[in-house]
Amino acid sequence: MLGLKQSDLASKAMITRSVLMGLEQHGRKLPDQLALSQVREAILREGLVFVDASEAAGEGVRWARPSGKVWVDCLSDARAMLGYTLDELSEKSGVGRYVIARLENTRRKRINEQSARRLRDVLFEKGVIVLDEEADLGAGVRLRSGLRADK
Repeated sequence: MLGLKQSDLASKAMITRSVLMGLEQHGRKLPDQLALSQVREAILREGLVFVDASEAAGEGVRWARPSGKVWVDCLSDARAMLGYTLDELSEKSGVGRYVIARLENTRRKRINEQSARRLRDVLFEKGVIVLDEEADLGAGVRLRSGLRADK
């Protein structure tokens, strides 16, 4: 969501890129708690907040403050949460790859509402909720309760 390269986030967290890569590994053993804490603090400083799991929904991340973003601005983040490529999401949704890419482009001129709703529905079916902005919080993404994001 921050649009940072691994090297940039590692620098902001004051850890090496290889340590960050280790934290991101799916099958990692116990992570280094200090490094994890430093990454968390760097992400918070950049304006994101972590959303804890509740009985209603799973964990997630969102902007700490409203910014005028619409939920469509989080489509690429939801896709990333599932680990889907453009082609995979296109295949699962029936929405063309180029339509998805245009919707994910925050400089788009218009929103194809029908395609956007279809993508939101498919992402929800697969386990990710796209969060609208609220009065005091920005847009974001989170897992559905009891579900794990998987292909």
